[in-house]
Amino acid sequence: MIAKQHLPPYTYCPVCAAALDKTHPYRQTCTRCDFIFYHSSSPCMGALPVEGSRVLLARRGIEPYFGSWNVVGGFLNYGEEPLAGLMREVQEETGCACRVLDFITQNADTYGEPGAALLNSYYTVQLLSGNLTPQDDVSELRWFELDNLPDDIPFASDRRALEVLQRMSGVSARAD
Repeated sequence: MIAKQHLPPYTYCPVCAAALDKTHPYRQTCTRCDFIFYHSSSPCMGALPVEGSRVLLARRGIEPYFGSWNVVGGFLNYGEEPLAGLMREVQEETGCACRVLDFITQNADTYGEPGAALLNSYYTVQLLSGNLTPQDDVSELRWFELDNLPDDIPFASDRRALEVLQRMSGVSARAD
């Protein structure tokens, strides 16, 4: 379930600057030009680089959740093909090319609290050429055993994807 957000409704039309109708907060019609502002979740791609029973996670170098662990990935660019965006994000954050292996799961989340709605799609990937180095908005990259993941993974969608990966791999989470 997505946490209550402060966005939308928006006040003004991005086309003509007239008032937007606030009757329906996720489908706002302009009162002057009939432009319809549809509010929807932003598409994101998450990569789970795997190597045996290990998965590569990234320490966030930006807010929200600066310093916490999360899955390699990010927002799709406007009109970008999803798997191309996944491979771009892996390259941008790790310095490595990758090969997409398997679809893991798809779920909703928010980008921080209260944040914009997200629709996250997760895939396992195999890292290929490149020098594995944290880049872009990542401060550290680290391999973790699937049965010994860090506790500090703030995005619920990342935790759910890792749980699915554990089940698919026949690995149980460690008991604390």
